[in-house]
Amino acid sequence: MFKIKSFISFLLILTLLFTIIAGCAYVENLFSGTSSDPSDPPSSTDDPVTDSDTADLFDEFIDELYVEAITTSSISLNFNLADPSAFGIEDIIPTLGEVSTVETALEDREKSLKEAERLHSFDYALLRDDQKITFDILTRSYELNYTEEYVEDHLFYLGYIRPLNGIQIQLPILLAEINFRTKADFDMYFALLEDTQRYFSEIIEFERERSRRGFFLSAANVDDVVEHIESFLSNREENFLIPVINEIIDEFDGLTVEERNVYKQRNRDLVLNSFLPAYDKLLSAMKELRGVGARYGGLSNLPDGEEFAKVYLQHRTDSDLTPSEMLTILEEGLEDAQRQLWDILSGNPELLDMYLAGMLGNIPYDTPENYMKTLENAITRDFPPLGNVNVAIREVHESMQEHMSPAFYLSPAVDDFVDNVIYINPTKVEDNFTLFTALAHEGYPGHMYQFVYYRQQLPHPIRTLLCGIGYTEGWASYAEYASFYWAGLDEKEAELLKLIRIADLIFQSMIDLNVNVYGWDIYKLSEFLSEMGITDQNAIESIYNRVTGVPLFFLPYTIGYIELVALRDHAQSELRNKFVPLNFNKFILDFGPAPFSILREHLEKWIASEKAG
Repeated sequence: MFKIKSFISFLLILTLLFTIIAGCAYVENLFSGTSSDPSDPPSSTDDPVTDSDTADLFDEFIDELYVEAITTSSISLNFNLADPSAFGIEDIIPTLGEVSTVETALEDREKSLKEAERLHSFDYALLRDDQKITFDILTRSYELNYTEEYVEDHLFYLGYIRPLNGIQIQLPILLAEINFRTKADFDMYFALLEDTQRYFSEIIEFERERSRRGFFLSAANVDDVVEHIESFLSNREENFLIPVINEIIDEFDGLTVEERNVYKQRNRDLVLNSFLPAYDKLLSAMKELRGVGARYGGLSNLPDGEEFAKVYLQHRTDSDLTPSEMLTILEEGLEDAQRQLWDILSGNPELLDMYLAGMLGNIPYDTPENYMKTLENAITRDFPPLGNVNVAIREVHESMQEHMSPAFYLSPAVDDFVDNVIYINPTKVEDNFTLFTALAHEGYPGHMYQFVYYRQQLPHPIRTLLCGIGYTEGWASYAEYASFYWAGLDEKEAELLKLIRIADLIFQSMIDLNVNVYGWDIYKLSEFLSEMGITDQNAIESIYNRVTGVPLFFLPYTIGYIELVALRDHAQSELRNKFVPLNFNKFILDFGPAPFSILREHLEKWIASEKAG
């Protein structure tokens, strides 16, 4: 008799490392201070304060927060604003940013505490409705990050260098995707290539301090980092930044032939003599630090690590569920997925044969562009229309494929969002169905669709930065799972594949949570996996290294999706025959990124309006 647990275990061994990442890492360090003096309260006079006065002053306040957040680095500014002068930003010295130190972290904390005081000096009742939402999100963020006593060690619990999504992986892609809008952007790009040595030197010192305090990456995680850097450096003369930027130079209007030649030569010289030598130094440092002051296990093994992990988890997931509540929901979700899988396979045993033969999800080949067109057409019934948008789909360069995620999306500027970029990693997206669903996650109706749709509503740009990634990854997962039914498969086959994907992600999230919050060591993990039929030690070590190298990575995807589905289920239960999927999706998209507790509060108002309508 076929046992569903064995089947689940089998498929998890095959797919356990599957994951999809969006390019939204910049949200992690939003609250690092403002460019204004936070000790200065909003200006006041003896005249009565009007609604308009308060609203204007609040807009000025969040303008300052936004400007401070996006001017921490030239890449952040370039990706967030096409026209910085609209916010009074001019003559910014090109920089990759500053690496945190004990002194700057303490200064940033003091600034943020004063910002929180300034926030609460506004009369909430006099704010516009959209400002009240921003106020509520900021309040949660400040409370989450600054109500606990300052602990210096916490700065070093999460590093800049890590497997899968560390700065050493992200930086080349970000440099290749800089928006060259004017000739000055080339000067900025060249300056950033030169700045890489300074920036990496600061990062190396930061990682050394992590090592001195006993919080550094494990030897296995360092090995992953070293392997990526060595691969990236393996063909220096043909480093992808040289041909990619040269092509941009050739296509840029307004350059003379002489200028193009000069720019190309400068690009080559700086890549070979400044940028790549910075990676050489980083590689040497990683080899030197391997096994020195390494952290054993997950975040909870660090001093006060369990409490740190709880706060970090709330930030990343945009959820106020406790870890125990999350674990219960995950366990129930896995059991439910198993039951549904058993029901499908019991009634359709041929689907198991198809899966074991590698025939599930066998859809005809098409180009990524045509898959995107199919997705765009498929969403018209249940998702609101999107304005004009262009999408370039590119392959991850071969020197970076082994250590990058299957696909990712680079979010556009708030004032220039017509042109968008999605990257596909062909070594991780090996079949047509995976490509189709990856494009749904990253494109229609996932990240690209959600990002562009929200920007077309013209919100204050601070709203694009405020939250973790639970809302955005929850939405993209919601979109991805919907796409299973648009690929032309039999409905039962599509349902089976969706349940397999959901069960896989829940399973990984349970491991992530137990290791990083509840302190599972590799022996406890082995015991758990053996109950699921997974006994291969190499697979177990790979799983353990993944969740300790990038802690709490999986939870925003799973908890974000579960929270979003819970909102939908509640709305459907309340509205019954008045529930319209299009209207619900529009509500979520119009509201924009927010913690789920705030979304839930406003959902009740939306439900009341739908009932009345």
